[in-house]
Amino acid sequence: MSRSKGSGASGGRIASAVILAVVAIAFIVVGIMFCVETAGSLPRWLGGQETIWVNNHNVPSTSYHPLRAVGSLIAGVVFAIGAWFTLRYKPATPTGAATTARVPEHQ
Repeated sequence: MSRSKGSGASGGRIASAVILAVVAIAFIVVGIMFCVETAGSLPRWLGGQETIWVNNHNVPSTSYHPLRAVGSLIAGVVFAIGAWFTLRYKPATPTGAATTARVPEHQ
């Protein structure tokens, strides 16, 4: 069974591009969650459930995580660029002159 070489991408490159794209989407979604949700309403695994002490009661924090949001969005963009380059990169093919050049033999 032969594989088509039409796209020029190998199976390993496609798999790594898909993994990078999934990680990029995850980081972008988390970054958007950090922008939209307050710190008190975030899930615990995202650093949520922060409380502040008001009138002898712990209440959920109303602050946001802007640095975490920016960091997550930047990481998402970097992974997305990595996925794009993984698919678009084409190794240089040797030219006809370079393949026919003779290398002198050492004696």
